[in-house]
Amino acid sequence: MNPIKNGIKIFKELINKFGSEKISDQDTIIEFFNLLISKTNGGVILDFLDLDNWDKIESFDFDKDKGLLTLVWHDYRGTEEKQEEKMLRQACFPASLYSLGIIVKSIVPFDGEDSAIFLINGFSRTLKEIKSFYKPNTSEFEIFDDSFFEKRVIRKYNNEWEIINFQCTPIYSLALIPKNCGISTSNSKKFLYLYNIIECHKRLSNINKSLDNIDKSEHDLICEKVNTARRIMESVLKIVCCYRDIKIKENYSQLTLGNLINYVKKIEKPEVKHILNKMPELLNEFSHDSGRLIELKKAKEACGLVLLYIELFLLEIQSNDKFLNS
Repeated sequence: MNPIKNGIKIFKELINKFGSEKISDQDTIIEFFNLLISKTNGGVILDFLDLDNWDKIESFDFDKDKGLLTLVWHDYRGTEEKQEEKMLRQACFPASLYSLGIIVKSIVPFDGEDSAIFLINGFSRTLKEIKSFYKPNTSEFEIFDDSFFEKRVIRKYNNEWEIINFQCTPIYSLALIPKNCGISTSNSKKFLYLYNIIECHKRLSNINKSLDNIDKSEHDLICEKVNTARRIMESVLKIVCCYRDIKIKENYSQLTLGNLINYVKKIEKPEVKHILNKMPELLNEFSHDSGRLIELKKAKEACGLVLLYIELFLLEIQSNDKFLNS
């Protein structure tokens, strides 16, 4: 089938084959990309959270031991090129390889009325871990740490230059989209942010409901629920930092609730700043051995505050046209 004329049909066929649930099994992920590339001949759109995008995926590789998925955009290694052709190509694509890496966690399908897409997320990795993947046996190597959720590796390997964009956060930051389906890069970015926040909202709503079924004497269980809410809030604030292009010095896994609140509240409205200022004290009470009584009422207040912040941010994304003007 023609991937431009029949891209939506191909994507819907993939959803019919793999189902509507998240794909996380390694062998199934390999099967998915084999079928995607063979059915489309690589003719798909890959949108990134930062509004970058690819117009094809030439090939892929999956290292099962590391869980490392590599998607290739352009691969000129081993290609015979006339000198003039090579010079023209290098004016646009000076390196021999352009690819991305991600320690893939899951692929989420969405079957819409008029289209179908897949979102991809992974696990976080530090700069040290990324170096361990790509630095061995290189003659030149550098990592550019200029994005919170993506690090750019430039290396010389086997005497050829390679550029690898490594997705280093567990945020859903990639969207696979059929060609000619009418979904713009800015719209897919908005969709990625909405999905990330809605997932956090679902998790927090479940925590809130579970607190209604806990006895006030079950102190350890109450603390466990609030600490989960704290982790969710950290995830949300990291997404906020991406959304608002806040420059972060630390790696994803090094950021604490206090760090994140300090980054975000500088640009929040006074009423939202008030919510953020109340959070650390309320949440910390359930994370440390303070010797104070663990109160179910306070636990519900803390989780309710987190839920309120999530809902305010969700409304902001839904109503904001920043993507349409990008």
